[in-house]
Order: sequence, then C-alpha cells, then structure tokens
Amino acid sequence: MSFASPDYAWFVLFALLFYWSLRRLRTVRLLGMFAFGLVLYGTLTEWDEQRGRLLRYVGLLVLAAVADYVAGGRIARTEDPVVRKRWLVGSVVFNLSLLGTFKYWNFAAESVRVGSGWLGVPLDVPMHHLALPVGISFYTFESMSYTIDVYRRKLAPAKSFAQFVLFIGFFPKLIAGPIVRAADFLPQIERAPSVTRQQISEGLFLFGTGLVKKVFFGNYLGVNLVDRVFDEPGRYTSATTVVALYAFTLQMYCDFSGYTDMARGTAKWFGIELNENFARPYAAPSIAEFWRRWHMTLSTWLRDYLYHPLGGSRVGGVRAYANLFLTMFLIALWHGAKWTFVLYGVLQGTAMVLHRMWTKARPSSGPDRLAVHVGKVFVTLQFVVFTRILFRASSFENATDVTRQLFEGTTGLGNVPSTIWAALVVGFALHFTPPRWFDALRARFVALHPVGQGVAFALVAMLVSQVAASHVVPFIYEKF
Repeated sequence: MSFASPDYAWFVLFALLFYWSLRRLRTVRLLGMFAFGLVLYGTLTEWDEQRGRLLRYVGLLVLAAVADYVAGGRIARTEDPVVRKRWLVGSVVFNLSLLGTFKYWNFAAESVRVGSGWLGVPLDVPMHHLALPVGISFYTFESMSYTIDVYRRKLAPAKSFAQFVLFIGFFPKLIAGPIVRAADFLPQIERAPSVTRQQISEGLFLFGTGLVKKVFFGNYLGVNLVDRVFDEPGRYTSATTVVALYAFTLQMYCDFSGYTDMARGTAKWFGIELNENFARPYAAPSIAEFWRRWHMTLSTWLRDYLYHPLGGSRVGGVRAYANLFLTMFLIALWHGAKWTFVLYGVLQGTAMVLHRMWTKARPSSGPDRLAVHVGKVFVTLQFVVFTRILFRASSFENATDVTRQLFEGTTGLGNVPSTIWAALVVGFALHFTPPRWFDALRARFVALHPVGQGVAFALVAMLVSQVAASHVVPFIYEKF
C-alpha cells in the first residue's frame, strides 16, 4: 500500500475513526494503532503470496519490541551497574544481530568467499535466503536508542507495553522513518490525545507537498529517465548520463523527503509531531553541512550514539578524524550491504575528514561573500551528484558502466524530453527558494477555510493522478 494511493487514504480514515472514537480507552487505542501498523506492514510484505514471510517478519517486529521493552524496564529498576550494563549490552547485541543477520550476513559471507579464493584458501561460508524485512534499519535504531537513553538515565521507561509497541510500530513512520527518539514520542501518547485545527491543516499541507514531491518529481524522473539510463547506460550519451545523475539526485530527495512529509502530515492528524528529516540539503555550502541537512534523524542518531561516545572531536589528533570517518562510513553502510555503499562511505568519510582539516587550517573570518558561498554550494552539489552513482547503481559493474559512459565525451540530448527538463528546472528551483517562501505558503494554506483547504487538496490529488505511473513505484528508502 503506497502512501500515494487511494487505498492509503481509506486506511488512514479508518485509523483516525478508530483512534479518536476510543480516545478514553488508552490501552485499547494504543494496541489498536499498533495493529494498524502491522496491517500496513503486511500490505508491503504481500499477505497472500508470502504469508509465511509476513508472519516471520511481523513476529520479528513484535519480538524486537518485547525484548527492548523488557530490557529497558530491567535497566530502570536496578541500581547494580553490572546488571544494568548486561541488559544494555544484551539489547544492543540483539538489535545489531537482527540487522547483521538479515541485512549484512550474505554480503559478509560472499565477501569472505571471494576474498579467501583470492588468497588461495577458499572458504565456503553458508548464505541464507531470507529477504530483508521492510523498515528493519529504522525500527532497530529506534529501539536501541530507547534502551541506551534509559541506561543513561535520560529517559524514564515506557509506562506500559502498549505505549512502547506504538512507539516502535506507529504506522506513518514504520516503513521509512524518520527515526524517532522515545523521549520525543512517548510523552505525546502518555497524555490524553488531542489535536488542533492548525495541526489538521498543517498535516494536510504537508501530505499534499509530499505527494507532489513523490509523484510529480520523484516518480516521473525515475521512471522516465533515471531507471532507463542505469538499466542500459551504454545506450545513452555522456550528456544524457549527466542529466540522469542530476535527475536521480532530485528524485532521491523528492522521494525520501516526500515520504517524510506524508508521514509527518499523517501523524499530525493523530495529534503527534514527528521530527523533520531534511533542510534543503542541496543548498549546503559544504559536505559537513550537507550531512547536517540530509536524513537528519540518522545523522544525529549516529552522532549521539556513536560519534560522541567515541570521543568525537574532543580527543583530537588522528583519533578525532578516525571517529568522523567511521561515523560517515557507517551512515553509508546503513543504507545497504553492497560494495558500492562501502566505496560510497569511504568517499563521504574522506570528504568529511578533508573538510575538517581545511576548516582547521583556515578558520572562518565571517560570512562568505555571495559569490564564494554560491561557489561552495556548487562544488558540494557536484560531489553529491557524482557519488550518487554508487548509491543508485545495482552493482560495481553497473557503477563502472555508468561512470565510463559519463566520461565518453559524447553529446546529444535527444533522449531527454522537454517534460524532464521542466521537472528538473522546477524541482531544483523550488529546492533553492528561501525557506520563508515555503513558510508563507503554508501559513496561507492554514489560514484558509476548511472548505478551501479541501478544494485545494483535491485539486492537487487530481493533478497528481494525471501524471502518476501506471504501476506502484515504491519509496526508495523502503528497502533500507
């Protein structure tokens, strides 16, 4: 069930009726909302064709919730530092084992097999045939942050199992985030539910903007250019390949930030606020600033639970650079178990280290002149665009083919229709507009009469339906 489908609209309507009609029955309401999350999860795992897989993965989600709920409670109830640490370590090991087994085991096994073959001592490490559970990278990180924060005494444990499972399985964020902290989410469901007219209006506005991003830009660019170039790079000129890289860069932003907008918009109708995940990342004047603006809930998660515990930049010297490199490397590897992501992580980590060295050697003397700032944004964006090859490519061979075609030097843009150019120009132009323009538009929408809001949203939905692909185009980050 895609967020951009009519089925999702009906699903949300039923969830809202359930939630608000049972506002006085807290436990039933919370467990029921968790059940809605499992139903949505099931639609993405294909109920009929893969029932056994569905039961395994729903069971996996419930098992993870039970394990960390118990661990958090035990950590909070004891003062014995050894016992507390054991429960914390057990929780972290359990969650990382889930990720390692489903997401990284086959990659590691195949790498060992190939590497040992090169060394002349072939090892046959068994591989499994388990598909990657949808959203596992998101809910395991959320669950881990809960037990770590309880251990650090920054968070009181959830008051009930119903509250905790809804924190893990709240359906708008279940599939592709944002990665939410328990300290932000639990207080919102501990109190009696309430929603304001402004939240309803802002939710409608956010959902509408997310829908436009996903369908008008993300899906259209992906289906009509990006997928074609990456599937058969040899058929396209270097110039077309360049355009496809910019198209994928815009597609990836619109797809993921569009999902986040729709998730946040949906959550607002339940009176729940979810974290922002993007802040115009392509307008960043440095690679460090880019990662502070892109997938912010992942970047801040690794900052708080990895980079700072390792000593961050406080330790100084080579170790500080190693901490930075490792954090960026793991951000890349979080996205997938492929050698393309390994190299992507190496490039991002190296860029971050070089940027840190540069800023230390040349401390800022104040705001840059406009021309200098624009130059920095341009250079940063080119690095982001070029390294996206590794993010999109299906394999190293595919990345090599695309890169080779990029530097062939062939011209000709006959394969790029005018509608693609229009989507690129409008999409990037909107991305670089001042944030206050977007805020002013949202304020105008919120100020409209509810009938006017409904008409505006209906018009957007009708326009989106006219350009929607004939088949469901899943969100890119569902597979992470």
